[in-house]
Amino acid sequence: MGTGMQVEIERKYDVVGQLALPKLSGVAGVSRVHYRPPVALEAVYFDTADRALAANRVTLRRRTGGPDEGWHVKIASGEHRLELHEPLGKADRAGARPDQVKVPWRILDLVQVHVRGRRLRPVAQLNTLRAVVDLVDAKGRPMAELADDQVAAMAVGRRAESRIQHWREWELEIVDAELLDTALAPQEVAAGVETTEQISGQGDAEDADCPDRDPQDAVTGTVRFLDAVGGVLEAAGAKPSPAGSKVEKVVGRLEDPLDPAAVEDPTTLQDVLTRTVRTQVKMLKGWDPLVRRDVEDAIHQFRVVSRTLRSILQTYEPLLETEATARVNEGLKQLGRLLSTARDAEVVRDQVQEKVDALPGGPEGPAAALVSARTVKRLRRAKQEEFQAAHDELLEQMRGAEYFAVLDVIDEYARQVPLAAGTDSSGETGEAAEALAALEPLAVQQVESVLELARTAEQEQDPEQRIELMHEVRKEAKRLRYAVTAVRDAAGLEWGAELVDRMRAAKKLQEVLGIHRDSIMFQEHVLATARQAEKRGEDTFGYGILYAAELPVQAKQEKKAEKLLARLAGTSAG
Repeated sequence: MGTGMQVEIERKYDVVGQLALPKLSGVAGVSRVHYRPPVALEAVYFDTADRALAANRVTLRRRTGGPDEGWHVKIASGEHRLELHEPLGKADRAGARPDQVKVPWRILDLVQVHVRGRRLRPVAQLNTLRAVVDLVDAKGRPMAELADDQVAAMAVGRRAESRIQHWREWELEIVDAELLDTALAPQEVAAGVETTEQISGQGDAEDADCPDRDPQDAVTGTVRFLDAVGGVLEAAGAKPSPAGSKVEKVVGRLEDPLDPAAVEDPTTLQDVLTRTVRTQVKMLKGWDPLVRRDVEDAIHQFRVVSRTLRSILQTYEPLLETEATARVNEGLKQLGRLLSTARDAEVVRDQVQEKVDALPGGPEGPAAALVSARTVKRLRRAKQEEFQAAHDELLEQMRGAEYFAVLDVIDEYARQVPLAAGTDSSGETGEAAEALAALEPLAVQQVESVLELARTAEQEQDPEQRIELMHEVRKEAKRLRYAVTAVRDAAGLEWGAELVDRMRAAKKLQEVLGIHRDSIMFQEHVLATARQAEKRGEDTFGYGILYAAELPVQAKQEKKAEKLLARLAGTSAG
């Protein structure tokens, strides 16, 4: 297995004795099954002395044998797991003692958000005899695979018991979730096994690409399949495994001290803010390894989470303890600077071809024909080089002690968000309404901050200053949206109808001014590159076309922004 990434969707079942696999053809669209020859697998699992990976539902292993041998990092995300992998190196050999196995740097880097420079050591060794059954549809397309695993495992390390554990389990893993979500009709599942869960409507909202299907059908295809096949397995005698992974059966489960769900039914102000902050911290850690891998959109999402955390701290600052909040805010601010440089370059780079294609007449039109391939190449290459330099600098920062220290500060803060002296954590009744009463006036103040900046921008005569002020308006609108949405999503607070409407306007305003800002950045890049081309004696006419095409884009967004600001202010634009 080479370098890569995949989303793992599976369910595990404990099996006792020599229970035979049930017949699965005819269940949930399965047309036939294919039995593979058994393979022997050997895996060594690693963690820190205090089991930082286990606490964050992350597993790191080296596996030899089978088609997917290599180094694997698995990160839990809801009911799914994200798997990142690297191929085995020359030093990796089957049969080596666990203490002889060294974690390669590229894998170690992916867990630094949890490890933070601490040493990884082997914690368990598993030997598995695996027999896989492929579940295939009528067109011969693989839908899922069912692994029948005979496992022998033991904990390793100085304090570990040498007792060997034996068990058997079935592992049902989806091969093609898109196939199931878009092509598996409810009636096809019903032919397998009827359960309450089968028609419960669970699943993720990923129906945008299926406009002709009932979204409820499309988004639950994978869940329906798992429920149907799982129902047959359970009917045969298997039981859903309470363990999230094999290694958990060996070394036990460790609870995450910063799990947002541990703050159940938050009603007090402190609980609401703690659950909200923990939710964002968990997301921040989830995006960290993807930024290191330069996964598409990872920097953008990492930046959004970082900004959301800052928005929470800044918007509700009067309720928070000053010193601790300032430390977290400063650390996020430093990280934000590096993220902004990389993200801005990424945005402009990706816009180049889009802007050419958007010229009057489209990509094959007369205007696009006047923009030479060399012009497009220069525009993209310059921003790609800028992005790469910024990304390298970002990774250098993320691999250093300062970043780890920021993470330590954030973790400590998220244990229990500290309130300002005199702030009542619970109120008189401890009901959510009192937490809302403390938070909502601060959100309204943020609305006023947006409007005040907008009025200043409107009155500014200097074009360059006005552009910068509009950018500040966008940032303030974004802060409002992030702070309000984060509390709503994490704690389930219901904001007042007027604030909800203003928040929606703030979201649209942010989007409109974002288009305006991106247009300005693209225009500035075109102008700078054109001047360099002119010095080299090159034709710059194509640059001029691209530059001029942005003027109506900006004018249109400014008109939209004016109407949205009026809505934000509670008035109507004439």
